[in-house]
Amino acid sequence: MKLFTKTLAASLCAAAFTLAAPQVSAETVSILNNGEATPPGVGSVTVSVTGRNPADPAAFGRLNAGGFGVTVKANDTVPGTFEVGQNLLAWCVSLALHFPIRSTSSFDVLTNPGDSWVGALTSLYTQFGSAVNNAVTSAAMQLAIWEVVEETDGSYNLGDGTFQAKAPNPDAGAAIDQANVWLGWLNDNKDAATNKYKLVKLESVRDPKYQDLVTFVPTPLPGAALLFLSALGLGGLARRKQSVQGPVAA
Repeated sequence: MKLFTKTLAASLCAAAFTLAAPQVSAETVSILNNGEATPPGVGSVTVSVTGRNPADPAAFGRLNAGGFGVTVKANDTVPGTFEVGQNLLAWCVSLALHFPIRSTSSFDVLTNPGDSWVGALTSLYTQFGSAVNNAVTSAAMQLAIWEVVEETDGSYNLGDGTFQAKAPNPDAGAAIDQANVWLGWLNDNKDAATNKYKLVKLESVRDPKYQDLVTFVPTPLPGAALLFLSALGLGGLARRKQSVQGPVAA
């Protein structure tokens, strides 16, 4: 009896230690930057921006703002978050760093990143990601992402604060206006539902000059919702069958 008690206690201690240990993700992928060779909805617009990262914070530097297509070339975890050959729409996190077109680099896959801006970006993309369908809206989404990541005062607007954007051309002006509309919604809806998409952060591990990326993946329906939809389908099938056969006699 004493042996059983000691064994049980040791097992419980081991289980508690396992649960308390931090869960570390070791998934790493090799990613190719396809640049402009991407599906519709990807493009860029030249804008003038300033933020916390440039060497001269007072200067407005010109950058190409917009999402871009990347392809997973290799994955060291099978099954992993992404499959080899899968195409993703990626967005820049940093201003001063870059990921050159046609370059391939390694990134750690973080499915639950601890950055303070994850919730706001997920809300933003859940609400407006489907509106990205040309270069202007693609640039608008990138500008909004930079604003959320860079801003320190908690209020999002491209005209003031830590991160700002100016328009050197009409397309940039349209992108800034659209981004401010989306950011205005985000200011008023910071606790909006985020169950449509999940943010995945890709942290550069090979070259410190390469920036981190974010991508948004659709979230599957939870099991309870799938069961509910299945029940609705079966119920509808039963009703159609009964209408064909006629009512059952008492």
